[in-house]
Amino acid sequence: MSELLDHDPIVALATAASPSALALIRLSGPGVIQLTEKWVGKPFKPRHATVAHLREGDEDIDQIVITAWKGPASYTGQDMIEVSCHGNLLIASRIVSLFIARGAREAAPGEFTRRAFLNGKLDLSQAEAVMDLVHAQTERSLRAARNLLGGKLGRKIEKLKSGLIDLLAHLEAHIDFPDEDISPETGELFHERMKETLVQIEALLGTADLGRKLREGARVVIVGAPNAGKSSLLNALAGQDRAIVSEHPGTTRDTVEAFLSLEGIPVVLIDTAGLRESADPVEKLGMDRTRLAVERADLILHLTDGSTHSTAVDPVSFPADIPLLRCLTKSDLPTLSTARGFRISAVTGEGIETLKTEMCRVLLGVGQGVASQEEIFINLRHEKLLREATESLKTAGAAYASKTPPELISVDLRAALASIGQIVGIATNEDVLDRLFSTFCIGK
Repeated sequence: MSELLDHDPIVALATAASPSALALIRLSGPGVIQLTEKWVGKPFKPRHATVAHLREGDEDIDQIVITAWKGPASYTGQDMIEVSCHGNLLIASRIVSLFIARGAREAAPGEFTRRAFLNGKLDLSQAEAVMDLVHAQTERSLRAARNLLGGKLGRKIEKLKSGLIDLLAHLEAHIDFPDEDISPETGELFHERMKETLVQIEALLGTADLGRKLREGARVVIVGAPNAGKSSLLNALAGQDRAIVSEHPGTTRDTVEAFLSLEGIPVVLIDTAGLRESADPVEKLGMDRTRLAVERADLILHLTDGSTHSTAVDPVSFPADIPLLRCLTKSDLPTLSTARGFRISAVTGEGIETLKTEMCRVLLGVGQGVASQEEIFINLRHEKLLREATESLKTAGAAYASKTPPELISVDLRAALASIGQIVGIATNEDVLDRLFSTFCIGK
């Protein structure tokens, strides 16, 4: 695919493939402006909208608005055309097909953004942010995506790279010119600068968990015995009747999901089958799915019916590394249970806001309370590379402390520099690019 990127004119529908008032078609690559001008029979002024009629022989296809972008001052860095037409898919598909017949190629997923990256319009972290922006579900995740797209992570990475390059320059000058009395920043100063870099990397790594939650949604699993009020709580938290509520135990046989935003964190609430002894094969299957949901949870809400003589006996063995909040339900009725937990009532709303506040505190984690305009959250790929850089720096630090020859320390510093560079796309493997952009929408 990479051999075609700079030389093929490409075309794709950039808006959703569903009926709408308008649709947008994008083209990029050498000759796309001339190709379109020839079709419509008039020249375009870059960055100005031009109204035109598209015809194919005697067929009147649509009245359109065309905007031309002359490279490198465009999204991809190449000549670009944007065609706004009526949002009937028959019209949009016909226009795309006719551009292909005139020499354009249908774009691969993410190919427009990939060209932007390869032509230096975006670094790789900014390119990834395009899809974060498209899929953001809350204001907080949207703001975080904007920060990445604006290059805030890239600037932090450049600062890390610059510091490592300085360290390498001192060290390698000492290696290359031993007779010139050039020494690395000696003793503790050199070691301290490596440790400062590690501290900066650890700060970025600390954003990985919340970044995942902002992108994928935090999974909050509601568990408990049958008729403990799980479905009622899901409906109360989500503010809608998403799950069926019945006085008969065992109504929920499968997991039921609903969406909630807490302090800008997208939350997927999961109502599960009640756990009890049962011979019903369908109910057993539902309980198996409950256990699987628990293993994948970011937070578990364990419900106990406060209106019965029940105790807080765990229906499953909860993973020790997953936060657990206990709730005593049906607080609008006389309390008979000896269990402890947040007293809540899905009927009156008692304790629901308090529970939300505590859920938010747990999901945000320490130090991640109020949303900041400067928020930057790394993704899984960034996390992997930063951990590799951390290991290399720790190895270099230990080697320096044990008086290891500077040539060996230099190898580890270069490895750290290479890992950090890959975050923004320096010397990035072609397979990594293929995998990354294949997750994009066509037209992006």
